[in-house]
Amino acid sequence: MAELITGPDGAVVDGVLRLGADGVVAAAGYEVTTTRTVSGLRYDVLTPAGEQLSWTAPMAAQRMLVLGGARSGKSTEAERLLADHADTIYVATGGDGSADPEWAERIALHRSRRPASWGLVETIDLVPLLETAGPPLLIDCFTLWLARTMDECEVWSDYSRAAEVEKRIERLADAWSATTRLVVAVSNEVGSGVVPADAGTRLYRDLMGRVNATLARRSETVLWCVAGRTVAL
Repeated sequence: MAELITGPDGAVVDGVLRLGADGVVAAAGYEVTTTRTVSGLRYDVLTPAGEQLSWTAPMAAQRMLVLGGARSGKSTEAERLLADHADTIYVATGGDGSADPEWAERIALHRSRRPASWGLVETIDLVPLLETAGPPLLIDCFTLWLARTMDECEVWSDYSRAAEVEKRIERLADAWSATTRLVVAVSNEVGSGVVPADAGTRLYRDLMGRVNATLARRSETVLWCVAGRTVAL
């Protein structure tokens, strides 16, 4: 009977055929078929004795979305996920804080706890970054990206311009899905409270839900932070 032994680095069949997330170390007489599935790379093996077995190499998380409310610990969790990557680029979507001393103080606090080796890009033009190969990205956050995108599209003076924002959400999601980078992004869940009193805030809340749901569907890992605790969704 064929022997399949699995471990953190992959699987071994009969002590000779090695299977892993990156491919196969072949062995004479073994036929291997690979199929990419939503769960990872599935190996179907036919042994020299005619026995068949299957094993799926779990898919490595490449796109991670960290959700939560204000002061929930989501940014700290996102930074922890990339702490071992000294070349990480921190993508700040909230501006430089030059017009708001309180906001500048928040930015300084974030900078003080990040590794000195990390790079910094301040932009809401995320698609080119996601489409370009390179080191890991930490995007903080989609909440501010949406607010500034709505500013750019002048939605607050004409709500019908939300259609352009929705197009930008789809372009962002497509780039997120196709990126070759390791990427972690932070976003707020803003729909758990009372219904906003004004139409503009209701529109923002609804679009924020669209951003989160769209990107979550295209992520390998989605985490929820509350009261400093993190739960996988």
